[in-house]
Amino acid sequence: MALVFPFDPNIERAATIPARLYNDPVYLELERERIFAHTWQLVGRSDQVKEHGQFFTATVGNDAIVVLRDRETVRGFYNVCLHRAGPVAQGCGKRNTLQCRYHGWTYGLDGTLIRAPEMQGVERFDPAEMHLVPIQIATWGPLVFANLDGKAPPLLDVLEDVPRRVAPFRCEEMAYVTRKEWDIACNWKVYVDNYLEGYHLPVVHPGLHKELDYDNYKVEPHRYFSIQHAPLRAVHGGNPDRRYDPARTEVAEAVYVWLFPNMMLNVYMGQMQTNVVIPMGHDRCRVVFEWFSAAPPADPAADAEWTRLLAFSDEIQDEDIEICEIVQRNLRSRVYDRGRYSAARENGVHHFHSLLHEFLT
Repeated sequence: MALVFPFDPNIERAATIPARLYNDPVYLELERERIFAHTWQLVGRSDQVKEHGQFFTATVGNDAIVVLRDRETVRGFYNVCLHRAGPVAQGCGKRNTLQCRYHGWTYGLDGTLIRAPEMQGVERFDPAEMHLVPIQIATWGPLVFANLDGKAPPLLDVLEDVPRRVAPFRCEEMAYVTRKEWDIACNWKVYVDNYLEGYHLPVVHPGLHKELDYDNYKVEPHRYFSIQHAPLRAVHGGNPDRRYDPARTEVAEAVYVWLFPNMMLNVYMGQMQTNVVIPMGHDRCRVVFEWFSAAPPADPAADAEWTRLLAFSDEIQDEDIEICEIVQRNLRSRVYDRGRYSAARENGVHHFHSLLHEFLT
C-alpha cells in the first residue's frame, strides 16, 4: 500500500484525505515519527515546576520524558536511563536527583551521571559520557511545552503573534483551576477535524449555536496554527437561557486557537481551556482538558459560576464525542473514501490536512 496520498492546495478543487489515514495503524506510527517527534507538544504546567527539584513526567508520541526545575532553569530529558532503559522518574514530585527505578543509577538535575553502582572494573566506561539525553523545553504563561527535535524552531516563533492576539484575555496571568479527561473511540485526526470548523455548530451543538454569532464565525489559518473567531451573540431582554453574556466579559467573542498537530486553546468569558488530543491507537484517543482563570475559585465544584461553565462544556464535549465516534465507524464503510470541503466553512480542516500531507509525505 502506498503511504503517499494526493492533496490539492486549492480548497475549491480539493478532496479530503483518504479514509485509510484514519483506519490504518501504519499511519499512526508514521505520524508519531514524522509529526509528534518534531512539533511542540503541551506536556504540563508551569506551577508543576515552580520550585527547585520539582518534576513531572509525560509522554510525547512513543517517548517518555521528564521535565524539571534545576534552580533557575526548566529542563527536559528523555525519561530513559542510559544503562538498560529504566525510568529515571515516575509521576511527579520534588527531588534533588533522578534515580533509575531499575538499578539505581543516579543523575543530577542537569542530567549528569553522578552514581552508577557496582560498575567498577568495566572497561571503557566513562560516566561523563552517560548524560541523560536532553530535549527542548519552553514555557508560555502557565503552560509548558516540549519538542523532541533539537533543530525545531523556538516555540514563540511557531506561535507567531498568538500571545498578542489573546493578550486582552490575560491568558499569561491565568492559574490552573481543574482538569478532565475523556477516552474516545476515534482516530485523533477525527477529533481535530471536528474542532477546526464551526460548520457543524447548528446541527451538533444547538446550545452553543445560541451563544455564538454563526454568520460572523471565521477561521484564520497561519503557518502552524489557526485561529477561529466566534463573536458572542448579543443578549436581548435578559434571556435566562443564555450561558454567555457579552456584557459580563471584557472581550465579546470566543477565540479558539489550534496549534499543529493536536493542541487547542479555547479562550472566552474570562477563562482559558487547553485541549490536547493524544493518540492511544489508530482508532482511539484521549482528550485532556485543563481550565485556567485569572481569578481562580477556591473550589470550582462549590462555585456556582464555574459549575455552570463546566456543565455546559461537558454538554458540548458529549455532543462532539458522539459525532466523532459515529464518523470513525463510518470511515470504515466500503462506500466512503474521500469527501469534499466547504470552501466557506472548512478552510481550517483543509489547512490541517495540508500540514499532514507536508509532514507525512
